[in-house]
Amino acid sequence: MQLMSIEDLAAYLGDSKRTIYKYIASGDCPPYMRISAKNIKFDRADVDAWLESKKVIPKGKERSKNEQ
Repeated sequence: MQLMSIEDLAAYLGDSKRTIYKYIASGDCPPYMRISAKNIKFDRADVDAWLESKKVIPKGKERSKNEQ
């Protein structure tokens, strides 16, 4: 397990800490562990899975089964 702080996550995503807090407030964030009231940690594997779930394939770009 590789734990990331909010600062680490912000750097990993290229976002600000404020944006990460907005993700948390909206509930649209990777699973996290609340170690204490001000200490939140994210598992990098959960972050990567969350990012993968956000992937959008533009129309016309889907690969057919014949191309795989």
